[in-house]
Amino acid sequence: MNGENTVRRQMRRNSLGRVRFPLWAFMSLTFIFFEIFLYALIGLSYSGFTWLYLVLTGGALGSLIGAAVELIKKSKARKITGIVILAVSPVLFCVEYFVFRSFRTCMTLASIFSGTGDVATGFTSVALGLILKGLWVIILYYVPLALFCFFFRNLTGNRDSRIPLIRMGAALLLQLLCIGIIALNPIDRAKLSEQYNFDSAVHTFGLSNAMGLDILNSIGGGSDSDFDFDPIDPVESDTEAPDTGLPEDSGTDTDIIEPPAPVVYEKNKVDIDFAALAESESRSDVAKVHSYIANQTPTSQNEYTGMFKGKNLILITAEAFSKEVIDPVRTPTLYRLYSKGINFTDYYQPAWGGSTSTGEYSILMGLVPMAGVKSMKNTVGLNLYLTIGNQLTREGYNSFAYHNNSYTYYSRNLTHTNFGYSEFIGMGNGMEEGVVSRWPASDEEMMKYTFDKYVSEEPFNIYYMTVSGHCLYNWTGNSMSKRNKDVFAEMDASETIKAYHAANYELEKGLTYIVEQLEAKGIADDTVIVISTDHYPYGLENSETWGNDRDYLEELYGYAPTDIFKRDHSALIIWSGCLEDREEPIVVDTPVYSLDILPTLSNLFGLEYDSRLLVGRDVFSEAEPLVLWTNYSWLTDKGSYDASTGQFVPAPGAEVDDAYIKRIKSIVGNKINFSRSVISLDYYNILFGN
Repeated sequence: MNGENTVRRQMRRNSLGRVRFPLWAFMSLTFIFFEIFLYALIGLSYSGFTWLYLVLTGGALGSLIGAAVELIKKSKARKITGIVILAVSPVLFCVEYFVFRSFRTCMTLASIFSGTGDVATGFTSVALGLILKGLWVIILYYVPLALFCFFFRNLTGNRDSRIPLIRMGAALLLQLLCIGIIALNPIDRAKLSEQYNFDSAVHTFGLSNAMGLDILNSIGGGSDSDFDFDPIDPVESDTEAPDTGLPEDSGTDTDIIEPPAPVVYEKNKVDIDFAALAESESRSDVAKVHSYIANQTPTSQNEYTGMFKGKNLILITAEAFSKEVIDPVRTPTLYRLYSKGINFTDYYQPAWGGSTSTGEYSILMGLVPMAGVKSMKNTVGLNLYLTIGNQLTREGYNSFAYHNNSYTYYSRNLTHTNFGYSEFIGMGNGMEEGVVSRWPASDEEMMKYTFDKYVSEEPFNIYYMTVSGHCLYNWTGNSMSKRNKDVFAEMDASETIKAYHAANYELEKGLTYIVEQLEAKGIADDTVIVISTDHYPYGLENSETWGNDRDYLEELYGYAPTDIFKRDHSALIIWSGCLEDREEPIVVDTPVYSLDILPTLSNLFGLEYDSRLLVGRDVFSEAEPLVLWTNYSWLTDKGSYDASTGQFVPAPGAEVDDAYIKRIKSIVGNKINFSRSVISLDYYNILFGN
């Protein structure tokens, strides 16, 4: 009997040994699987052709790799090479999957690994939990490696080296076919070049194509420094002559009452001849930026220019803050600051693709963060002449920055002093003396501990980056939620939403203390408080990462955040005690976003700056409103354009033609390119350096 079983097993092995499968085909199918599996995991199709792109690119890349491995003569070396490839490649796809599950955006490898150390030290339990919950994804991605090892003897190569070379050529032709199909689709074609964005590229073309584009951009440098700005057709004025109420021919000049002469305001610009600089500049990339600025129209000063001149400033980037936190009963201080300050009815903080770091960047720099988490780190050593910290420091202000989490997180110990703050204090270099170490730490404790350090240093310019509102939102993993649980016990909401509000309540308590102290010292009228969020509360989304079994954002907002315009809608607070005495509130009812904060504050504080050198606008100027996203989507008072679909949706009652859409698209592209150039060229140093 044992002999018969042995014979049967040998027959099966012999039968299996006769089954042959080309190694290049195995690799081709493997990389098609890698791409399609990631696409299925992250969802969100940006193109009707995406499936075709995934098959063509995955097949081409796999065939190219497989044919290259076939060129290796020795079987053992060929096997080791294949194992290394199939062991390393899934890491890239798995990492991208975990990043997307956490932040709802795909990030370049440079951005991911730039922030790896911070995540590993600051969110170890979250990272480990994420990996454990996604273990099945990791296992499936390594199935091809197991199959390769088990069936290696059945994967045929080719002794004739010419055949693999031919296959490599065919793989390249297959990739060219993919590019050709992309080129036939105008929306997708733009994402390859002038509207390239890594996140949308992954969703549209697959990870392999997106990584290839990122590498080409990094090597070529064209996307970062030397590019052409689109010429913008001038806007025809639709302003009609004022109606005097009189017929055109209505008697003599003595019958006409002359209207008062209009106030002529100066322009917010510096005394630099950019056209002359462009002509004399030897570097083409710098000359192009000079020429771009020369063709921009600076905004005018206005009735609000200098309204806050000489006043103190407290600028706060509030972690995961949202408009829905503001409530007249539960958060009376936030409600007071929001309702009695400047009233912004339509504010946005785009999710820039780098979580908190990019939100901070947009507020402090007034530029589009184009490098994900690396955006902030890329400013180290650069001339950041126009940040509010540097502007006010040049005016003699005492400037300090504070954060109640690790002072080295996102390299803030290197970046924030360069933003113009003489001192940056966080947990690890002084904040622990007044703030208890726990997760997350208390905003109230931070504000109480630091207030006396600067209140006697008028005029002061203070920056806070808070952390109490950080996810997770539950009663066990968030110390601030647990701390304020009783305040929201009777709230008609899910436990997750209650925990979110309870975490943010710590900001309310800290602000209450500051406002009370400012009033007690008689300087509330001489102090301005500005608050914006860093990003929408992504910790409420349906995600295993954050322990949510459904989308709690919809519960928080009261509507489904089906697009980025609904998702990123938030609140901006600009308050001073002096505003509460006004008979009529100041209302800004046009779209505003985080990039508008810096130019608006520069104007309100009466600072000398050039409005052409910032992407946003002074919201009180004549500049037309514009909100843009890094994937080239945008929103104005006339409607919204989703670059992922190429669809424009007009605002109610707005009539917009194709020329308008084309013009705004060009403006958005130019502003994004300018944001890149400021960093890649250290452009402010060219203009203002010693």
